[in-house]
Amino acid sequence: MDITFKQVSYTYQANSPLATPGLRDVDLHFASGSYNAIIGQTGSGKSTLVQHLNGLLIPTAGQVIVGQQVITPLTKNKALHDLRRQVGLVFQFPESQLFEETVLKDVAFAPKNFGKTPAEATAIAQQALRLVGIGPELEAKMPFDLSGGQMRRVAIAGVLAMEPEVLVLDEPTAGLDPVGREEMMQLFARIQQERQLTVILVTHQMDDVVRYADQVVVMEQGHPLKVGSPREIFADPTWLAAHNLELPSTGQLVARLQQQGFEFTTLPLTVPELLAQLTPQLRQVPVDG
Repeated sequence: MDITFKQVSYTYQANSPLATPGLRDVDLHFASGSYNAIIGQTGSGKSTLVQHLNGLLIPTAGQVIVGQQVITPLTKNKALHDLRRQVGLVFQFPESQLFEETVLKDVAFAPKNFGKTPAEATAIAQQALRLVGIGPELEAKMPFDLSGGQMRRVAIAGVLAMEPEVLVLDEPTAGLDPVGREEMMQLFARIQQERQLTVILVTHQMDDVVRYADQVVVMEQGHPLKVGSPREIFADPTWLAAHNLELPSTGQLVARLQQQGFEFTTLPLTVPELLAQLTPQLRQVPVDG
């Protein structure tokens, strides 16, 4: 599902003395089936941007076009029912939104709410649970009896049970250890490939940006400062530093290696790229003794 922002602006508490700009003159396009990352400092407008995708926020000016749905300042809440099924949002700590008495009932709630029969909702919920690695032995348990990682997977299954065409991930690995973060990111990548979803990831993890994203949007003061591939975004370390953005870990290692005299024709962003340029130079280093 394609997504387009056309001259979108948003003002918090508009027409009041406390009016605060959240977005300004945003023109963006997210291609159907693509994996997109949105980065930028806290307060740059990342979360404000993605909350426009299913009408949690309505633009003050401009248009947000999600598939066939056009959202303008005049759009009413009742016109967004179908859109809210098509766009699934996973916020930070999504497990805090669990509320039903069993795992299966919690995940089946969304499809029932969108018109599925109880039998259909149960089947969809079970499929979503298997997709995130939750087996049938946990379906009758209370969500809060599960481990933290299992609770998060159940919450994500609840979003997937809506069968969305767009998946918005707003810092979805917050609070997880490195192993849990890696497992979660691989899960999202697999789901995106299997269901051909359009994914929009808000993150501070630059390694995830390099590994998964096709397109990167750098937000600053409510406006897209730069849009491009990960290689284009991370090509200039000086520009990144000027905008308080970090290189991915491989890029940071390259900077230290350059201080030791190693040379790189292009900035490696992945370990294989680093090894390809570093290995020939290591072979030339004399060995003592």
